[in-house]
Amino acid sequence: MKLIIFPIIISILFTANARAQKLFPILLKEKWGYMNQEGKVIIAPKYDIAMEFNEGHAVVALANMPCLINMNDKRILDTGLYEYISTFNEGSCAVRNINKRWSFVNESGKTILKLDSFIYEANSFHNGLARVSKQVDDITQKFGFDISRLSYRFAYLKTDGKLASDFIYRDAEDFDNNMARVKENTMTYLINNKLEKKSAEFTEIAKFNEGLAVIVSEGKFGYINNNGEITIPTKFDYASMFYNGFAEVEILGKSCFINTKGDKQFEPKFEEIRPYGEGFAGFKQTGKYGFINAKGDFMMQPYYDDVAYFSNGLCPVRKGQNWGAINKEGKLILKLEFDYVGPFEDGIAEVIYKGVALYADTKGNLLPIWE
Repeated sequence: MKLIIFPIIISILFTANARAQKLFPILLKEKWGYMNQEGKVIIAPKYDIAMEFNEGHAVVALANMPCLINMNDKRILDTGLYEYISTFNEGSCAVRNINKRWSFVNESGKTILKLDSFIYEANSFHNGLARVSKQVDDITQKFGFDISRLSYRFAYLKTDGKLASDFIYRDAEDFDNNMARVKENTMTYLINNKLEKKSAEFTEIAKFNEGLAVIVSEGKFGYINNNGEITIPTKFDYASMFYNGFAEVEILGKSCFINTKGDKQFEPKFEEIRPYGEGFAGFKQTGKYGFINAKGDFMMQPYYDDVAYFSNGLCPVRKGQNWGAINKEGKLILKLEFDYVGPFEDGIAEVIYKGVALYADTKGNLLPIWE
């Protein structure tokens, strides 16, 4: 089974000076700060760790002790108060003190919920529910003896601090669009935020994208929709997420695109296909990558050793050990001299240049701009 992972650029959405902006973590001399989309340093590097901003707040660390800052670099939660702070979401974040007790605090730093001592871990609220866990002893028998193994069970917490479910799940994820994947035994299924079962049980259910999620059943891949209904039967040897209306599927060792109805756009003939974007998709043939359109027609002949996908008019490409980025005419906008180039988003991409983590804009300029 193929596993293709494209690192996604770190992006942070927050409000500043009454208008939406994005900040991006930057690293200088082993200290972290933040820049804006134009590469201007907004928060000077001084932190040991700098996480993503969300809802105008970010978790950072000084002397490896976490604190919570707002968009003006004001500390909402100072260092020394908590040993762990979760991502700020839906107006609060989960925190754990040195006594391993969990609680939730709001944007003023005020405690709004205190959790029971048996809670082992708590996540931020998503769609009005927070995933929590507790430790349990799993008892199994082997050679006539009871074998005890430390394990975990998951439940969901409501905003009033009451449990919405018992600790019945062996695995569970945060809610997204009022749906979550859970596992009671070995099989995975969907629940809504009323904790109602919304799908059949499958070996695996992938993340939703464009309203569809890959499912695996008896070694075959298919798709379900947000209502948990099978929209494309499990008949493929491999299937990827949908991107811009198309997904790669594999049949007898060769790949092609299907649309959201499951119709093949061309006969399977490629070794691999990268996500479709802006009229192009990378494909692999005889060990090299080129580009096709949604119908499978060649747009650029195989030449590169690896490619990502087009976004913001550019696509990261690799030749040998070096990465760069091309435009839709095949021209290198970023020369093949980088250790890594990530996909472009909001006009910039993460890059590593001579071992240094930076960003690049769509004109090929390196960011941030140090004054």
